[in-house]
Amino acid sequence: STKLNLIPSFLYTNTNFPVLRTIKDLEDYEPRYDPTVVKIPPRDTEHAQNNHGEHYRVPSIQEIADQQAPSPNQYHSSSFYTSQYQTQRLTPTKVIEGLLAQISSRQEHSTAFLQIIPEKVIAAAEASTTRYRNGAPLSPLDGVPVAIKDELDVDGYEKSLGSSLEFTRKEGGTSWCIQKWEDAGAIIVGKLNMHELGLGS
Repeated sequence: STKLNLIPSFLYTNTNFPVLRTIKDLEDYEPRYDPTVVKIPPRDTEHAQNNHGEHYRVPSIQEIADQQAPSPNQYHSSSFYTSQYQTQRLTPTKVIEGLLAQISSRQEHSTAFLQIIPEKVIAAAEASTTRYRNGAPLSPLDGVPVAIKDELDVDGYEKSLGSSLEFTRKEGGTSWCIQKWEDAGAIIVGKLNMHELGLGS
C-alpha cells in the first residue's frame, strides 16, 4: 500500500507540478470553469447577472442571429444559421459548399480535419435544405455544421485517436451523442484532429 502511494507522489514531483505553487501571479488568478453557464433572466427583464453579481443586458436570440458580420474573434452561433435558413437568405447546402471549399483550399485551419466524406456531407445538407424549404426543420440544430473529434465513433468514418493506429469499431456505428446530433439534423462535416491518443490534454 505504501509503495502504491509513492507512485503518484513520484509522478507528481517528477513532472515539476509543485513549482506551480511558487508562481505568485497565479495566486490572484480566477479559475475558469467550462462550459460557462449564463443564467437565463426572467421573461420580464432583459438583464442577467453573472457569477460576480454584475448585471448586463442580454440580447435576444433574434438580435444575435441578425449579426451579419461578426468580428474576426467571433463565430456564428447556431441561432444565426437557423435564422438565415428560415428566411432563405442561406441554405444548408450553400453553407456546406462554402465550408468544403475552404477546407480543401489548404489554408491554415484545413489541417484540423482528418477525414471528410464529401458525398455524405452534401447529402445531409441537401436533406436539411429540403426540410427548411418545406417548413419542417427537425430542430434548432437542423442544418448547423458541426465536426467531430477523432475520439468518437461516426458510422462510415475511421477512428485513429489522432494517431497512425486503427481504433475503428469492427461493428461500425455512431456514438450516442453524435447520433443525437444527427437525429436533430446537424450536419457532420468530418472528423477533427486531436493530440495523439489524447496524451497532450
